[in-house]
Amino acid sequence: MDITDCICNIGYQGSDGAACMACPLGMYKLVNGSGTCSDCAAGTYLNVTAGSGCLSCPANTHSLMGSDEISDCICNVGFEGSDGQACGACALGSYKELNGSGTCAACGAGTYLNITAGSLCLSCPANTYSRTGSVGITDC
Repeated sequence: MDITDCICNIGYQGSDGAACMACPLGMYKLVNGSGTCSDCAAGTYLNVTAGSGCLSCPANTHSLMGSDEISDCICNVGFEGSDGQACGACALGSYKELNGSGTCAACGAGTYLNITAGSLCLSCPANTYSRTGSVGITDC
């Protein structure tokens, strides 16, 4: 038996025969043996040390690579809600142009939006007008 027979466990990084260190928050290692931890991919997070796999962000949210908290999962453009929770699509006639928590806003007068989860209202044709929150070009 040799000291190099001692290998790092899943979720721990280091060299065979040496002390192994737990993967930090936002990082994981899937296999036993020597090697380093990897960052969680974008759209995932890991809020424990010595992790063996990352957790998916809630519906309609995303996170940066290496995220370590569910609150790092923020609403996508066109979706409303609170960071770290599933986000809902903006309704017809409303939009949200930035990532992150918040609510959708009604399209302004003279514009419309005929899709859900929209990020930009469309302008009415020349010499036409629509009310706030219009949902189709026929509202112009």
